[in-house]
Amino acid sequence: MIHPTTAQFDADDALDRSGRQRHFYDEECDPEFEIARPHNCGRVYEYLIETKFRTAVGLLGFPLGDRTVLEICAGSGMMAEKFARAGATVTATDFSPAAIVRASERARRFGFAVRLTSADAEQLPFSDRSFDVVAVHDGLHHLEHPDRAIREMARVARHAVLIMDPARAALTRLAVRLNIAEDVEEAGNEVKRLAPREVASVLKECGFGEVAWRRTLMYYPHRPWRWLRVFDNAPMYFAFRVAFGVVNLGLGRWGNKLSLVARRIR
Repeated sequence: MIHPTTAQFDADDALDRSGRQRHFYDEECDPEFEIARPHNCGRVYEYLIETKFRTAVGLLGFPLGDRTVLEICAGSGMMAEKFARAGATVTATDFSPAAIVRASERARRFGFAVRLTSADAEQLPFSDRSFDVVAVHDGLHHLEHPDRAIREMARVARHAVLIMDPARAALTRLAVRLNIAEDVEEAGNEVKRLAPREVASVLKECGFGEVAWRRTLMYYPHRPWRWLRVFDNAPMYFAFRVAFGVVNLGLGRWGNKLSLVARRIR
């Protein structure tokens, strides 16, 4: 009789978790919300998403106009839309066929160009150095092996890797204890928060010698709270932005959102 090994149990468990995630993103998401996010979420939510994007792109050191960008774990195309509006030629991938369908509808509805295809982030179907920039937004923390996806991003990137994902932070651990943040998402996956120095080490092994990162303190649920709409009027929106800037001047270095860019040197 052949007994299954611990490794086999771990592999089966990983496949089961992956299947639960695929079912969630294929069957349980609200398509209309995902297609329109963040346009349908109020000024504060849009501001926070835009801040994440601009922070990361600002670390690149070159404009995106006329560059090719691959986004992995792209979901329903929210960040792909931003890359396209910044002038990039965008290819977006996700493991969920339903997410690809939603991203296609987003592109049609909001009028931007993107090439879409299903792909496993840990085994990308592209040749070495196929894209100028390879990016991910809130995708690595879903994966069973984020480091494998980071290595794949590095393999496919010609010039730079751009990562926008949750960071390990003491403030997050406190938020989890207070039930403000979560360690396991609704899709069933553990939130694998990143340590910047560990990510930088992996990328340096892959030939990316210039690594820069910035942390930002911000929190919002995937579907925003209704009370955030109070900030839609101009005075309240201005007050929020001032408070956000002040908080991040003092606490941003310990923030829970990581923006990291690595540039190839060989």
